[in-house]
Amino acid sequence: SSRSFSSARDRKSVLRMHAVSLYQADYNDEEDDAQWEDEAPPQDKQSYLDPTDRRKADEEEEATWWLYDGTQESRDALEAMRVKEAQKKRWLRNSQPPVRVSEIDERGRAYGRGSRKEAVARVWIQPGEGEIVVNRKTFVSYFPRETHRDHVLGPFVASQTCGKFDVTAMVKGGGMTGQAGAIRLGLARALEKYNPDYRPPMKRFGFMTRDPRMVERKKVGKVKARKSPQWVRR
Repeated sequence: SSRSFSSARDRKSVLRMHAVSLYQADYNDEEDDAQWEDEAPPQDKQSYLDPTDRRKADEEEEATWWLYDGTQESRDALEAMRVKEAQKKRWLRNSQPPVRVSEIDERGRAYGRGSRKEAVARVWIQPGEGEIVVNRKTFVSYFPRETHRDHVLGPFVASQTCGKFDVTAMVKGGGMTGQAGAIRLGLARALEKYNPDYRPPMKRFGFMTRDPRMVERKKVGKVKARKSPQWVRR
């Protein structure tokens, strides 16, 4: 059968195949054959697509052309793929190490806080000749045991900065071993604040990690945490 393009009103049975504007969607019949000109949208209403977003959209379309066929299952699969890709990007962004910068006050000092068992220490360092003062006492007089002194000086040995900084520490709580551990952690954190390049060697030796070990509590029926009373036959 041949197609007929007649505008006569008496021939209503003939299939109408006149052009329709896609923008205005005007389906009203006119007296004559539909003559129309497509109108472009106003300039102020045109959507602007960033070139970066356009490139990403093209890449996504190229990677998923085989997946989308118009069904609901394909839409769900495409949405799941987008969620997975966003999750991968978030994981990669979170896996990046934080950017560390020097934190020095107006007096040229760097501050670090450390703790160990029940001891808490506040440590300040500044360039000097290696003088160490703990609670307004000299380092040797406050820590008479050599093991405690070696424990405190560990961060200096790891970062190879012995004799380059003056240290002022205020510590309270706990015993001598706990206070030495608290000062060592505060000193390591202060060195990191002064120069972030000191962090890798100290991290390698474990000076940047707080020791979580604490004194175990006494148990009922025990002399101490685990020691039992002496067994007597009678």
